[in-house]
Amino acid sequence: MWAESTGVCRRRTADPARWTMPQPESNEQGPAGVSTGLTLSPEEKRALLLLARASVENAVLGRRAPEPGAAELTDALRRRADCFVTLYKWGELRGCIGSRTGSEELWRAVVDSARASATRDPRFMPVEPHETGDVEIQISVLTPPRRLEWRSEADLRGALQPMVHGVTIRKAHQRALYLPKVWEHFAGADDIVAVFLTHLSRKAGDPSGAMWKDPRTVYEVFETLDFGEADAGKDA
Repeated sequence: MWAESTGVCRRRTADPARWTMPQPESNEQGPAGVSTGLTLSPEEKRALLLLARASVENAVLGRRAPEPGAAELTDALRRRADCFVTLYKWGELRGCIGSRTGSEELWRAVVDSARASATRDPRFMPVEPHETGDVEIQISVLTPPRRLEWRSEADLRGALQPMVHGVTIRKAHQRALYLPKVWEHFAGADDIVAVFLTHLSRKAGDPSGAMWKDPRTVYEVFETLDFGEADAGKDA
């Protein structure tokens, strides 16, 4: 699991004590309308959001994680995929943890990430039971990472797509990830690529922010399918 910061949101819904799988109904689009190749129906998105909320509320009460029956899980929810679960309280980040192993089924990755976001994000105190009514949940499902080959700064600038690509950088023991929506934080910058990568380098543990220019730095990019409780009614 990794800790990761994201963007902005609003409120919440759902009764976590009674989690059941809505019965199904689409090549989805990620940031800027770019096809991610990920397919989840509106019912599957709602099911994951309900599962995430049940996971958060059970976690803060010290209860076991919810676990749907095998018959309730569609093929899409059982495929192996990474995800991040982001919590917002009154529009401010309250926790964000995700998986980057590719080893868990999507529904399980959502459960684990939601619980961790509520209780184990090192940047925040654990969510308290009285806060859950003000917490809103967003899920980001990640495409498999693709290694980006580069030899020059020009290569990087030509390959990276702001607002579309999530980026992982690593060099030796230093490593960091930004989701695609983090580009939004730097939207007003004169040189958005340089600012984005400088901040990502610092997140990886390089105080100079110059790690992104080091030829030893390895880049991986990915896209995400993002959906949240604020959007839940739009697909109905």
